[in-house]
Amino acid sequence: MKCKLFFGAGLGALSLAALLLNAAPAVAQEQLPREEALKYAFAVAANLGEMLKTPVPTDPDIKRPVALREGDYGGMVLPEAKLAAVALQKPGTEGIPVGQLWLLKLVPMKDGQPVPAGSLRFVDVTSEEGSAQVLCCVLMVRSTGGEGRELVVLGKDKTPLLTAPLKSITKTQHNPIEMTAERKEDGGLITLRLLGKYEASFMVTDPDQF
Repeated sequence: MKCKLFFGAGLGALSLAALLLNAAPAVAQEQLPREEALKYAFAVAANLGEMLKTPVPTDPDIKRPVALREGDYGGMVLPEAKLAAVALQKPGTEGIPVGQLWLLKLVPMKDGQPVPAGSLRFVDVTSEEGSAQVLCCVLMVRSTGGEGRELVVLGKDKTPLLTAPLKSITKTQHNPIEMTAERKEDGGLITLRLLGKYEASFMVTDPDQF
């Protein structure tokens, strides 16, 4: 399997283990130019049947990707095509899908441990650069009572892999969902910002390091 297919094409491999053991201050990861992010969005969309075989219906906008990378590790977020602020105001307790999260060689963490592989949904992605199994997660927002909202990450089924509280923000952003990542001692912290109005953060890690 050529893991450089996704987000890290042309880069030398970095040892995530060394990064995680390094006690240096957190460092933000590189965001890919839009042209390069689009290549990876089209690559996952080539296997459309698998892309849309999600536990809840999704309609990802492959023309609005945001992708990050560090060496052979990467992530990409695709927003729902009709994601709008009005829907986030009252998502209901069942929740609404807001996008898809794709991770290469990384998985979400819960209670300080990687989410078990049996709960995850992997998709085979192939391009001229090679092939890889890439984790596909559904991102949802749901109400928690009153004005509270949370981000829900789904894997193989409707049982949440994790939830994270959504905080209200006021930011200008160019994409419906934007993503940043920082290295931490026990993994990486991903922050997702929705429409410049909400944000939520959660940890990811390389499961092979556990």
